Amino acid sequence: MCHYRFFVLFTVLALKSVECMFVYYQNYEFFSTIKLNDYNGYYGNVKLLKYSMPNDVLSAIWRLQLVSSESCPSTDVYFYLEHSAYPVISPHNRTFPYYFNGGRLTKTMIKKSIGGSNQNKQDVYLNISSPSAGNWFSAAFTDSQDRKIKPEILKSNCTYFLTSSLNIWQINDTVVLYPNTTTQSRQHSDFKIYKFMSTTTGPYLSFNIKLKQSNSSVCTVKSLLKQSAFPDMKNFKNNDDHAICQSSSSKQCSLSTDYPLANSWYYLGITSECNYSIEVALSNNCVESPFFISNKTLSTIMESTFPGLLKQKKDEFCRKLFQPIETFRFIGPTYFSVKYYFNSNHNRSNALLIRNEKKPYFIEFLVDQANNGGTLNFYLVNNLINDPNLYESDFLVNKASIFPSEKNPKNSTHSSKSKTSNLAEIKVMLYACLLFNSMSKYKNCPDGFLLSTQSFTNIFSNFQLNVAYPFMGKWYLAVWKECFNINTNESVTCPTDFVPHALIQISSDQCANDYCGEYGTCYIINSQLNLVSACKCSGGYEGYGCTDGRNAIPARIYLASVLFLTTSNLVFLLPICLAIYRKWYIESLIYFYNMFFSTFYHACDQEFYSFCIFNYDGLQLADFISSYSSFIITVLAMSSFERQWKVFTFFVGLLACISIGLYDRFSYSTFVVFLCIAISFTIFTWIKICISKRKLYPERRQLIRYYLPGFILALTGLLIYSFLQTKSNYWILHSIWHMCMASSIVFFLPKEETQHFGTDLSGENLKVALILDHVTTTTATSSSLSDSSETSNSPPTSKSLIHANVTEISLLEA
Repeated sequence: MCHYRFFVLFTVLALKSVECMFVYYQNYEFFSTIKLNDYNGYYGNVKLLKYSMPNDVLSAIWRLQLVSSESCPSTDVYFYLEHSAYPVISPHNRTFPYYFNGGRLTKTMIKKSIGGSNQNKQDVYLNISSPSAGNWFSAAFTDSQDRKIKPEILKSNCTYFLTSSLNIWQINDTVVLYPNTTTQSRQHSDFKIYKFMSTTTGPYLSFNIKLKQSNSSVCTVKSLLKQSAFPDMKNFKNNDDHAICQSSSSKQCSLSTDYPLANSWYYLGITSECNYSIEVALSNNCVESPFFISNKTLSTIMESTFPGLLKQKKDEFCRKLFQPIETFRFIGPTYFSVKYYFNSNHNRSNALLIRNEKKPYFIEFLVDQANNGGTLNFYLVNNLINDPNLYESDFLVNKASIFPSEKNPKNSTHSSKSKTSNLAEIKVMLYACLLFNSMSKYKNCPDGFLLSTQSFTNIFSNFQLNVAYPFMGKWYLAVWKECFNINTNESVTCPTDFVPHALIQISSDQCANDYCGEYGTCYIINSQLNLVSACKCSGGYEGYGCTDGRNAIPARIYLASVLFLTTSNLVFLLPICLAIYRKWYIESLIYFYNMFFSTFYHACDQEFYSFCIFNYDGLQLADFISSYSSFIITVLAMSSFERQWKVFTFFVGLLACISIGLYDRFSYSTFVVFLCIAISFTIFTWIKICISKRKLYPERRQLIRYYLPGFILALTGLLIYSFLQTKSNYWILHSIWHMCMASSIVFFLPKEETQHFGTDLSGENLKVALILDHVTTTTATSSSLSDSSETSNSPPTSKSLIHANVTEISLLEA
């Protein structure tokens, strides 16, 4: 907290260092703690947050508290910030599809390492001077390369958290300017902020600053102009609209902007060494009239008779001409599906005839929450046509109007000659500039997306542009034409009889134009109540539209990986055949079940060349249950229970594996606990036999020749599965894991049924057991006696031994 207070104090002192003394108040916005995910090339793993920024903000500070759990490896935390749009990110510098504009990438970003040798808790600050009003969006995530695949029980419980807050300083003494009103001010060395609300859209807006110098000394005035936010008073020369005036050279200082937007604030910052006054000048709405009558009397009569028919220009020297075109939109049934159409009284199509080379056309359309999480698509198709001159409107009503009338062949012939004479040495270029929240400087298009194409007769030329996650607000598409001499490339007057015919389509869709290519799938993501669409790529492809194939897996390697993962399960044929040969039928059924579903699960779990016999989730569940059951059944088969007890434990283990799979198939810890219980039962039976027989069980030869190689194979498979698997070598090492575990079963599976523990010793079984035991004991005794004494008598025959035992049994029965 002390660091935060120190940083706030430092920020206030920095603001004072530029001599900006304002009356301000502080506002605070806090967000709860969120858990960060690893990016892994997928936008769905990004956490999105939205912040609200009011008007008249001098400075905004984002405080980021990064926390990682103990013993976490070092990782990079990214925090992107964007105004009015979701951040477009590419931390690994992946390419965009061909028609996408790479300049849309978010530039405001913080990267911080946390965990490992770094501190587990860090505070990071991001200061934005003079932020624009509206919504700000952030994207936060972690990024670690080639993270190993490990079971949950072996994973460190590593989590990374972010807590963000926004602290703003808002000025409340900004002076409001009004049109047709003069605002007086005294000299001041500090910057003073004025603001003006533009209520109409016109060709230009001008702020005239008149100096009032009382003596002969030189008076210097510095002024800055910016839309929707305070001008950057720290970096004066970085402002596009700025002026420095001195009284010795001029008594008036003027700042203007072309095509001001309606319902938008314009901020004017001034520092002056003398008194001054400010006047706001708004140009008239210079819309050309279809008819121009020079006689004022006749014009007055026509205007009184037909109000609004004649739109006379009040300013004879109006500098700018423009034609605004409003649109309406159709919202489709899917997310972010929106289409825009021209809202003209003459026509509902999106076709234009570009007649006037001095008059740009501004097509206005709105982007909001209905389509800000998708992709904005823009298409333009044009060709040169013979101007029919049948309508005064620039909107094309129908297709027939683009051709000359067949009833007047003279006009058609004349047009053809004009085509040859006018277009032989003239190149007609059609330009389009896509701008957000601005119509100024459309020709150079420094803040937008500039497109150009040459117009030809009888040949259609087109261009396309896509913008990912467009800004929320008003967008403007400026369309105009220019003509050049083909030989000298000098600007010339465009011909009037041939005009560009432009067909414009503006729409928005999910992901990359509602398509993620052959190597991706489009998903709708809800992150902290923020809806966006993103492509999830496969096969090693990356990028916004899954078009970056620098890390793509070659087809031959991908096919080999599919074959490895599926055919490696055929090793289970060895334990299956061995179990059938030794009459372990239940075990052989479990191993076949495991081989079958593991094979088809890996055949289905593929990005390419996949084959699913039924739904993926069912195959995955069957594979996990069969794998768990193979472990449990093999361990219990090694025990010395009687068969009927083994069958009972088999079913208990199988039901437990089904329960574990249904509860959480990825819960390795639960399965390991249950496997340890089964191993404990088996070892308990071995210890019981060792105590009763007073010798090692299983025998030394069996332990060395069978159990030791099986243990080595199983341990090798577990080590590979737990510590060595990564995303790049998964298909090789996981196939080796299959073969190791299947081969270990061949060594673990007992040769014959053992009944040393839990054997039933009643009835006929007791008789047979006693006979065999007595025969074995008597034979062993007689052998020892014959070996120890040379004068001993001959050993009793088998008949006498059996007879004695039968007599003993008869006495027991009596």
